[in-house]
Amino acid sequence: MKRALTALLGTALVAVPVLAHHGRGATYDDTKIVTIKAKVTEVDWRNPHVAIYVDVTDDAGKVVNWGLESQNVSSLTRLRFYRNTLKVGQEVTVKLNPARSGAPVGVLRKLYDAAGKEVLSFGGPLDE
Repeated sequence: MKRALTALLGTALVAVPVLAHHGRGATYDDTKIVTIKAKVTEVDWRNPHVAIYVDVTDDAGKVVNWGLESQNVSSLTRLRFYRNTLKVGQEVTVKLNPARSGAPVGVLRKLYDAAGKEVLSFGGPLDE
């Protein structure tokens, strides 16, 4: 009985991290790159992925809030991207892999400031 309980606990400890992390391929379309011009509304500095929220205004004037998944806190810090790198209200241009569902979410690939300077980039080169 004790061996069975130990084996079950060991299996659970190994399985939980595997189930907790997800593959992006099922959620996001890595074959498409979408470019949006937006204003930063929030930077949620947390693990497992920092989330950046931006408002995008379409041609009709409708504002849609997008959620952008990026990397973890440690990875972003190594790229010299910090909690206060972006400011609420800051204008940015973002290149992202969009959600397969069409929802206003995506994986951030490149982020530029209003002057066109690259602020953040990951995921390899973009072939557009």
